[in-house]
This record gives sequence, C-alpha cells and structure tokens, in this order.
Amino acid sequence: MKNVETIKLEQIRPNRSQPRLAFYEKPLQELADSIKENGLLQPIVVRKSGDGYELIAGERRFRAHEMLGYPTIEAIVIDKNDDESADLALIENMQREDLSAIEEARAMQRILENSGLTQAELAKRLGYRQSTVANKLRLLKLSPELQEDIARGVLTERHARALLKVDSDLQEKIAQTIIEKNYTVKETEDYIESLTNYHARKEKGVSNSVRIGINTLKKAYELCRQSGLDASYNETEYAGEVKIVIRFKK
Repeated sequence: MKNVETIKLEQIRPNRSQPRLAFYEKPLQELADSIKENGLLQPIVVRKSGDGYELIAGERRFRAHEMLGYPTIEAIVIDKNDDESADLALIENMQREDLSAIEEARAMQRILENSGLTQAELAKRLGYRQSTVANKLRLLKLSPELQEDIARGVLTERHARALLKVDSDLQEKIAQTIIEKNYTVKETEDYIESLTNYHARKEKGVSNSVRIGINTLKKAYELCRQSGLDASYNETEYAGEVKIVIRFKK
C-alpha cells in the first residue's frame, strides 16, 4: 500500500493538464460538508514539482479543503512525468464520473496532441471502445456556446450528438428549441429527423425550371410593389407542388 503523507495546501499547485473545466459551488460545498463530517475518505494524488507538489488527481477534494480553511491535506506522492500525469488526471476523473462529456473530449484531444497516441491506443488505455472516443471528440466540432451548455449539463452528450447531424448554422437555434421544450433524446432525434427530411424534400422537390418560375414571379411582385401597388405575396410548398398567392388591394 502506498504511503499517505500530510502536505500543506500552500505547497500544492493545480495540474496544468487538469481535465475538469468547471467547479460549481453547490456540489463543491456538499463535498466540503461531507469531508467536515466524515473526514477525507480518499487521499489526493500529487507528484514532486520544484520545491512543492503538483496535483494529479483530486482537485475537488483539494478545493473543498481550501473552502473549509484546512491548512493541510492527506496525499499520496507518486513519481510521474508530464504525460503520465495528464493521463492519470484524466483517467481518475473519468473513473469517478466527475467530468462532463466536453471536459473528457478536450482532455482526450490534449493527450492525443501531446502524446502521439492514436485514438485506438487512447481508447484501450481508458478502457473505452474506439467509437466512444471518436464520438466524444466529435463534440468539439460544436460551437463554444453549445460546448458550454454541455459542460453545464444544460444539454446531454446524446442531445449534442444529435445536433451534429444538422448544419452548424442551425445547431444553436435547434438547441434552444430543445432546451425550451425540454425534449428527451428521442424527441430531439425525431425533431431533427423531421427537419432534415423537410429540407431534403424541399431541395429535391423544386426543380431548377420551377425555381426560375418562382423567382420570375417574385421579381414581378417586387416591380408591382415598387410601382406603388398595395400587394402581398405568400409562397407555400406541398408534396410535389408550390403554391404562390399574390393579392392586390383595389
């Protein structure tokens, strides 16, 4: 069993490769209350760094001790290099289910860039399927705003993966609808599928010649408006046809 040491908090600095991005006050306060009541059940993990220590795993426990005003914390000191430290920080948080999908994805991306590992090698090291790693990395294609929604738990990973099926310029608008209507993942997938099918029918159902005709009518309508006529224009698409109504007031 590894020896547990008591180390001053002021001697410990955060891990530069810490995968966790967000530390919300309420759950952190709950952890602090638990530590105050029951003590620290699992020591943090650190490594020697200069004249102090670098935190490898257990930043929430570390921050809870700071919140409580405790001067010291129990820690296991291990000997790891930068890459191994980053890996351990990621794996420890994943095993404890403390990371959001975006935090996992960003940490995975950082390790892939720094270590030269392939997705398959990283998946094996984490105990994941390669498809799981690939799906999480795809979340990084979403806008920063949507990534923040995932990190805060406003959108789940499965909601976000459904959003990846639509064009990027539509994702935020669709996400807002999903959030406002509190759609389940299944409802989200059905909603996105209906939008995708609608646009596919719209693109397929209007030939170039019909589109030219529509544009000609629109130009004629605009000329009427410019000449001072009080007119309205309404265009509706049905299966296999387009209905255009132009009304003039007497």
